[in-house]
Amino acid sequence: MIESLATLAYDGRRRAFAEEQLIAALKILAAGDVAPEAMKGSWAGAMGHTQFIPTSYLDYAVDFDQDGRRNVWADEPTDALASAAHYLERFGWRPGAPAAVEVRLPDGFDFAAANPAIRQSATGWQTLGVAAVGGSLPQGDDVAILVPAGARGPAFAVYPNFRVIQRYNNSTAYALAVSHLADRITGKGAIVQPWPRDDRTLSRTEKTELQERLTALGYSTGGADGIVGPNTLRAVRRFQSARGLVPDGYVSGDLLDAVRTASR
Repeated sequence: MIESLATLAYDGRRRAFAEEQLIAALKILAAGDVAPEAMKGSWAGAMGHTQFIPTSYLDYAVDFDQDGRRNVWADEPTDALASAAHYLERFGWRPGAPAAVEVRLPDGFDFAAANPAIRQSATGWQTLGVAAVGGSLPQGDDVAILVPAGARGPAFAVYPNFRVIQRYNNSTAYALAVSHLADRITGKGAIVQPWPRDDRTLSRTEKTELQERLTALGYSTGGADGIVGPNTLRAVRRFQSARGLVPDGYVSGDLLDAVRTASR
């Protein structure tokens, strides 16, 4: 870790970040939590089972087994598991509450409402005809509807705990995987609605092209970097609505073809 972070601090595009992480890593060594040769991690600074960067380690790692060291690297993962739990707790994890629940959407559902930024109570969604698959929809506030594979794929009601997982790793796929794995461990069933298997995902070059074409058509994506973020999704939904398509914000090969056609 020291070699990697020192290299990034010397010659990297995020030098200030790497310098901060290097100093934090040296503090960890000075505290005696781990030997230098055992401080393993990724080239970018993510360490141990928890993949904490050094500053996150200093803020959230715990010595749960009380052996005098906060060890997130050991084969015996007690400290690592407790440190991950501490991280989630600090960012608002609600014990006993769900993260994501598969739901069935009613006929005629407005997919423009399937947006992480649109949140209401579970009761509010139920009033609109949203129902849990295989049971009742857990009560809660700040619930959003998510359709990660578009209108043809499964739909989920996502709760505040889902966004806490995303604080750990800001990826929808990651948060869904963690939530679903937790459900399966506790005996819940598999996702019922099949995922579309005939869709083609876009390469980063194609995503950049999509952003450029959408912007040229008047649907600004706020830049063209090949990363599909909130601005791009808003542009996609606006394009879909204007063209009479289902405004589910789903980025696929079919969407790119439609945008190319509109650009001619």
